Amino acid sequence: MGVYQELGIRRIINCFDTYTLLGGHILSKEVREARDEADRSWAWIWDIQRRTGEKIAELLGAEAAFVPVGVYAGISQCVAALMAGADPEKKRRLPNTEGMRNEVIVQKCLRDFQYDRSITVTGAKIVEVGSEKRGCTPTEMEEAITERTVAIHFMAHGPTGSYASKGCRWLSAEEVIGIGKKHGVPVLVDAAFQCYPLEGFKKYTALGADAALYSCKYFGGPNTAGILVGKKYLIELVALHSFIGQEGASRGKEFLSVAERGAYSSLFRGYKQDRASIVGAFAALKWYMELMRDPERNVLAPAKERAKYFIRAFNDIPDIELGIIDASVEGVDPLKVAVKVTLKKRTPEEVKKMRDELMNGDPEIWVEAEENSLIINITSFRGLMMFDEEDKKVVAEEIRRILKA
Repeated sequence: MGVYQELGIRRIINCFDTYTLLGGHILSKEVREARDEADRSWAWIWDIQRRTGEKIAELLGAEAAFVPVGVYAGISQCVAALMAGADPEKKRRLPNTEGMRNEVIVQKCLRDFQYDRSITVTGAKIVEVGSEKRGCTPTEMEEAITERTVAIHFMAHGPTGSYASKGCRWLSAEEVIGIGKKHGVPVLVDAAFQCYPLEGFKKYTALGADAALYSCKYFGGPNTAGILVGKKYLIELVALHSFIGQEGASRGKEFLSVAERGAYSSLFRGYKQDRASIVGAFAALKWYMELMRDPERNVLAPAKERAKYFIRAFNDIPDIELGIIDASVEGVDPLKVAVKVTLKKRTPEEVKKMRDELMNGDPEIWVEAEENSLIINITSFRGLMMFDEEDKKVVAEEIRRILKA
């Protein structure tokens, strides 16, 4: 009996995309092996973070790197580090920020998901500039900078159509980082899914951002980890504000052997990680960068073969139209491959019922329903295969059954 079966949990075959609510992404064999190795042996977490950070920085050409619990946590720790620095007393006072620079500037049009509320966990205040519909001008941002400003936050994905207007003009990363440099204000970039093309990993630090943060789930890493790259001074402070940031922890075994553990000064004890999450972030990054050396051969070709498999499996069913969705379709991400099954004689409501039946099976098969079409996503929008060869057969059999019913 498997653990899901023992717990009464139905397994999901995900033909949607990479979602936090589904636990991130399925880990590759290489990432699982690295995590398993870390789980089998103790190691000093400070050393794991330090060495992992050095290797990640080397891979991405950054001054330094750190593995936080995720982007949300990493932003919080960056803000805390900039407000309190290495001062133990200030660290203990957080989220009381009295007497500290504690304002973070955010473009209002980039606040669609409100993930930047991570800023306020520290006691810092968000200062909105511009309009969610109109956007923001350089003058508006510069006029918002005061002696209370501790950082500028930039959301790299830009505004979404459901929140900002189509004509919204927001300040780009280049503009924001330029303003930050001009006024001596650090810039923090939430680049959660900017991992493809691979240049996205280096873009923001190359422009001069103090920190750029990426979510590991988008490049095949643990859902409980992110990658923070940036300037060495900030990364060193972030480590002190992390869950291992007890005073003296960086000294290693001496810290425990002489029992000098004092008051815990970091605000982020609750953002705890295990060995496997930190090591897994590095292993996933290395694996993904190798995978994306040749995305045509490593991702698109096998994904399109899998799409053809589905088309062959459904080709004899009457009153349907089959097509492959990929980058040749306007608005589709470069590494996205999907199969579209259009049911010519079914209404959108009937197709949604078919989708719901698939999602309520065992295993659950999660597909998209769009008008009178079912969509089977074979890759994520960042080029990760959504299911394996065995699950491919299960998906084909179940969708074929429901199409013929």
